[in-house]
Amino acid sequence: MNDYIVWDVDPVIALIGPLQLRYYGILFATAILIGFYLARRIYRKYGFPDKIADDLLIWGVVATVIGARLVHCLFYEPAYYLSNPLEILKVYKGGIASHGATVGLIFAVIFISRKYKVTFTDLADGVVFPGIMGATFVRLGNFFNSEIVGKITTVPWGFKFVKNPDDMKLAINAATGHCDISKMECLINYWPVRHPSQLYEAFGAFVILIIMLVVSCVRKDHRKSGLYTALFLILYFSFRFCIEFIKEYQVFEEGLTMGQYLSIPFIIFGFCVLYRFHKKQPRLEADADGKSKRKK
Repeated sequence: MNDYIVWDVDPVIALIGPLQLRYYGILFATAILIGFYLARRIYRKYGFPDKIADDLLIWGVVATVIGARLVHCLFYEPAYYLSNPLEILKVYKGGIASHGATVGLIFAVIFISRKYKVTFTDLADGVVFPGIMGATFVRLGNFFNSEIVGKITTVPWGFKFVKNPDDMKLAINAATGHCDISKMECLINYWPVRHPSQLYEAFGAFVILIIMLVVSCVRKDHRKSGLYTALFLILYFSFRFCIEFIKEYQVFEEGLTMGQYLSIPFIIFGFCVLYRFHKKQPRLEADADGKSKRKK
């Protein structure tokens, strides 16, 4: 009995003229629509008008795509893209970074918060919920694309990503001289078995979303001015730092991957936001009768 899963799903669902309908695109669009609905509900609880969520949707999507693309090009493959700058515009070829998406979203929140004169952390607290949900959907899209795969493993839930071109090369090299490499039934036996790191990340992001929702239910006051932003930055990017150890084809710099180096500033920023949130909380002091009362 084979102790692996063969993943041979075509990432393209259908062709509509020159356009491709892909699982990744559907999941990305779904994340935007659900995220917009969720953000509107949250901001209504905060007392913000709907136009804030409307503006943040437009600027947020634009900023996240631009940020995700630029960070990938300038940090992961700078030599290639600086030599071929027009390639940066070809987003449809793939190549985006979640760290850059977060940077873009932060700039969008700063812009909208200044435009409507609202507190940055109040606005950010509302957008991190759809943001972490979006991270879950995007990683599922990566799974359907058979990209961002994990390292080779022997765990029984390992995957053979048949659509991954790099793994095909490894399989051909391993099978040459042992069987007819033109026959998939023979070649698949030499296919590397990998950790489904995309599913790990999707599940991790979903768990973080549940933790944040539980915290929001426990704390009855809707507007917490930075608490949820801090939780998102600390939990998600700490998780991203750890998951990098089992991801394949990463860019390494002096022992750590580029993804780990890029995660560190977000974790530090998260603790700074958490410290600021803690300093703003009212303190309990005892009055003359020995009863506790809140002091701002």
